[in-house]
Amino acid sequence: MSTVYTGVSDYFKPVTDADMLKRFSRNTTSRRFFFFLGNTDPKKNTKGTLQAFSDYRKQTGDDMKLVMIDYDKTELEKMLSEIGDEDLINHIVLTGYITNTDLPAIYSQCSLFLYPSLRESFGIPIIEAMASGAPVITSVTSSMPEIAGKAAVLVDPFKPDEITTAMRMVMCDELLRQEMVAEGFGQAAKFSWKTMGGDVRKRYEGIVNAKRAHSKIK
Repeated sequence: MSTVYTGVSDYFKPVTDADMLKRFSRNTTSRRFFFFLGNTDPKKNTKGTLQAFSDYRKQTGDDMKLVMIDYDKTELEKMLSEIGDEDLINHIVLTGYITNTDLPAIYSQCSLFLYPSLRESFGIPIIEAMASGAPVITSVTSSMPEIAGKAAVLVDPFKPDEITTAMRMVMCDELLRQEMVAEGFGQAAKFSWKTMGGDVRKRYEGIVNAKRAHSKIK
């Protein structure tokens, strides 16, 4: 049995187009932000991420924002109440719906992309973020270590304090951030549609050649 990875669309790359950046910037109040791509599904670990972000701000005094897309404000307020930090909503930017083609502008500008899911079958946002030039914090569980390779900081998603520690580690070390971005580009390159097409072709050729060899033996 062999594995063929899916590809990531070509538009996931660092954004330099001023108009595209402005389109997203209208939805934000800060040029410094973490980006979290989650929803109400428990496996996305939204509560744990919010707890980690809350602790990060308290421990560092950093006026960092958290950008969340297409997330319900009422649900967010409920979750912030559960973690005991209702004031955190003043430091969270809810953008509303963002199209896939606009996502690279957010990835490109974020200080960190947070993806500490409890589990994922693949975790394609990890590769999208890396291809767009974002340093990534993701989980040590399920498929994520395989997808992220050595280009991300891996954490135990069940421990918010570990996520906070990872945030602090990356944000206080600019050289580490730059290395993560560079490693991320290399990792993302392994998941292009061209690479996937070549892998599929090799697998089929291998099957065909094996059948031909088996027929000759008979």
